[in-house]
Amino acid sequence: MQALANDHLLLIIHYLQIVICNPQLIINLLMDIVIIGTGNVAHCFGQLLKLHGHQVKQVLSRHIDHARNLGEMLNAPYTDDLTDIDMNADVYLLAVSDAAIPELNDQLRLGKRIVAHTAGAVPLSAISRISVNTGVLYPLQSIRKELKTYPPIPVMLEAGNDEVLRRLQALAGSIASRIAIADSTQRLKYHLTAVLCNNFTNHLFAEAKAYCEKEQLDFTLLQPIIKETFDRLEKYAPETVQTGPALRKDNTTMDLHRSLLADNEHLLRVYEVLSEAIYRLHH
Repeated sequence: MQALANDHLLLIIHYLQIVICNPQLIINLLMDIVIIGTGNVAHCFGQLLKLHGHQVKQVLSRHIDHARNLGEMLNAPYTDDLTDIDMNADVYLLAVSDAAIPELNDQLRLGKRIVAHTAGAVPLSAISRISVNTGVLYPLQSIRKELKTYPPIPVMLEAGNDEVLRRLQALAGSIASRIAIADSTQRLKYHLTAVLCNNFTNHLFAEAKAYCEKEQLDFTLLQPIIKETFDRLEKYAPETVQTGPALRKDNTTMDLHRSLLADNEHLLRVYEVLSEAIYRLHH
């Protein structure tokens, strides 16, 4: 064990010597960034990049108030005019809605500068007219700008060439808990599974909460079972820990549930579809 610790110490000393002799290595890792967009991802990326020593040179949004708010938060200049974009950055991040990307592809021209969008369901080719050096830096996480601290963020990268990929890998190291390379088709599939895991489950919580409120039940009593459901995923595959009447084909219990939902056609339909899906997966 002591020998292993000594090896680690020698390795650290070796890297420190390299950095001391080549300080330009650190400089090359720190980049000047222009952020286009002011939503959840723009806030998250902007704060994390600044925290790790990168400079946000400019924030751009079609809404000047939004640009000002994020720009002041990041101590960066801001604008609502594409023609005023700073042309001296290392990377331009398009942290905008999927619907806004085609408009930027039509209007924004950055020559050979590196530009990357952050969308899961938009192909790399969607920004091909903006620059010859394009990429994607997609956070596989549910991000809210109101958060004081951010959860671990896996980042999926795609790039049009090796140099862009190298630069985006260096940049993603300031944001990501894990970095994966995925092309546009793979990324879309990950986006789909994220919708299943995150958006759909959260909607079911909302449905359960609405039912509790309607029936004067205390939704907070369900929070421990919700937490346990997700805690199990850290140790077990989800299909191995499935429980409930649908798995057992417990028609007696399921008929009681159906009777409770007789006047709620929408929730009854959700109940039937998911019950059938559970049974079919396991039988």
